[in-house]
Amino acid sequence: MEGYGQIITGFAKAVAGMVVAWVAPTLPYLAICVLAIAVDCFTAWRCNRRVYAKYREAIKKNPNIRLDGKLKSQHMAKMINDMIVIFLCVLLAYHVEGTLLQHLGNLHLAQYVSAIFCVVQFVSIIENESTGSNAVWAKVMQKIVADKTERHLGIKYKEFLKQTEKEDEGKNV
Repeated sequence: MEGYGQIITGFAKAVAGMVVAWVAPTLPYLAICVLAIAVDCFTAWRCNRRVYAKYREAIKKNPNIRLDGKLKSQHMAKMINDMIVIFLCVLLAYHVEGTLLQHLGNLHLAQYVSAIFCVVQFVSIIENESTGSNAVWAKVMQKIVADKTERHLGIKYKEFLKQTEKEDEGKNV
């Protein structure tokens, strides 16, 4: 019985070694992508807090909005899914280049995939940081990138502003 345990252990070690050897060349690219995702997650949390602080009273009055300025597990699940997808894409790009397209020379596909992903994350970071901010640079950026207030509020931003204005007018009368 002990002989089988050693065989299974040896087989598991061999499989683990093959996986590490297959993934190891892409680790620098994956690490940069993880950093980009982490910064995007952090700035999304800051954006959520900023939008909540800016519209706190109106949010409390509207039952359709579920914004509370806190980090949610569903958002963390999306972040983990994003990491899995980019890991698989970088691995695929690296091994397609090395196995199928090696006759074309060094294409650096894994680096391009990682760079494109990081550019997308950078745009998301800029969107997060400009949303709900009154800074001059944020106002300029909001003309170029999307304002994520709607996503954080969960309803159309213009409808939310109209509701808030109506409530304010009712107080002034």
